[in-house]
Amino acid sequence: MSNKKQTVKVEESRYDATKIGTLPTMSAKIRYLDSCGLSRGEISKVLNIRYQWIRNVLITPLKKSQ
Repeated sequence: MSNKKQTVKVEESRYDATKIGTLPTMSAKIRYLDSCGLSRGEISKVLNIRYQWIRNVLITPLKKSQ
């Protein structure tokens, strides 16, 4: 049994990579990729951040702007 990590590439056809660069916050990027149907694991690979950060963003409701 091997301990090597397997890298899984996420199909860029499932999201618009140029739009990610225009979003102002990491939370907005996470929510955008989630709305495109990517799993939390796939989002962590695309943005190169930890799964837990993504989970925290997605389970926290947005505050209503006044």
